[in-house]
Amino acid sequence: MARREVTERDNGRSYPAAPGDQIVVRLDETPSSGYRWRLDGVDERVLVPAGDGFRSEAGGLGAGGRRQLRFDAVGPGRTILRLSLRRGWPPDERPVRRFEVTITVR
Repeated sequence: MARREVTERDNGRSYPAAPGDQIVVRLDETPSSGYRWRLDGVDERVLVPAGDGFRSEAGGLGAGGRRQLRFDAVGPGRTILRLSLRRGWPPDERPVRRFEVTITVR
């Protein structure tokens, strides 16, 4: 089992994976602003969400940090992992940023 970490500089890129690998996405976020990275799409026959967490970098209330989202490669195929930085309200609000990587599991 391999672990591949991707960050904002990997936006738009493609990566190979094997069943059992874990993809870890780390993106800057300031949750107190109301904006959070949210999953917009992934083929769960290929990648399954496996966890999500936040680590403050400055320490203290309202500080920014990094959102970490984990996905497990479970089956062969190709999927585009899409995330957007947006508030949870209103539901039709446009995201302020988008992130996507293509993962091919063989």
